[in-house]
Amino acid sequence: MANIQHYIFIDESGDPGKPYTINDAGEKVPTGASLYYILSAICLDSKKLFALENGILEIRHKYGFRSEIKSTIIPLEMYDDILDLVNKIEIQVYWRLVDKRIYKGQFATAGHAKLHNIFDDYNLSKLLIFAAKGCGTNGIEAVIDRADRRMYKGEFDHFNKYLIERVNTKTIERIKHITHVSSEYVNAMQLSDLVSGAIKDHFTGKNKDLKKIMNKKYLYKVY
Repeated sequence: MANIQHYIFIDESGDPGKPYTINDAGEKVPTGASLYYILSAICLDSKKLFALENGILEIRHKYGFRSEIKSTIIPLEMYDDILDLVNKIEIQVYWRLVDKRIYKGQFATAGHAKLHNIFDDYNLSKLLIFAAKGCGTNGIEAVIDRADRRMYKGEFDHFNKYLIERVNTKTIERIKHITHVSSEYVNAMQLSDLVSGAIKDHFTGKNKDLKKIMNKKYLYKVY
């Protein structure tokens, strides 16, 4: 019997930018960056990935939807149907939300490009650690939404090395390989985007029903 491969797909909602600056009068000035930063990771083996691909293709056909599936543009009923695949396929979902209004840590590196963005790197690695442990297996391929801010001199090598060193140990290789892709071409990544969007809408009060579609037994909050 062929070995079953395991994957973690990670996407985000919001941005890792600092939401406020302080002016000369000591007042907070909005920068335009999002107040929330949400990361979601879905854990799938190759069988569930195949089932997810088929499920999304059927839903696309049902609604005649040919564009990239994004939480900001798809019809609400279609959004509901895709989130329900989490329940039907029994997909583990790990998520982390940071309210940047009360966040006390550092946002960016001051002139040290190799470290990328401390806020982004730290929160993504923390989510990946919990998701990798929760998947209950080793040798996982992590697939992350492609973002240029994670590159150094046109490569993701430094970022990948940071993640590997945070997630793996000397004796446990939880993550075997990291791939950076555009969500436009990966249905599983688009599901992760919808999950992040549903969580964001729940906490902003825009739509509290979307998150409720997913059975809470498949949802794992990373603190």
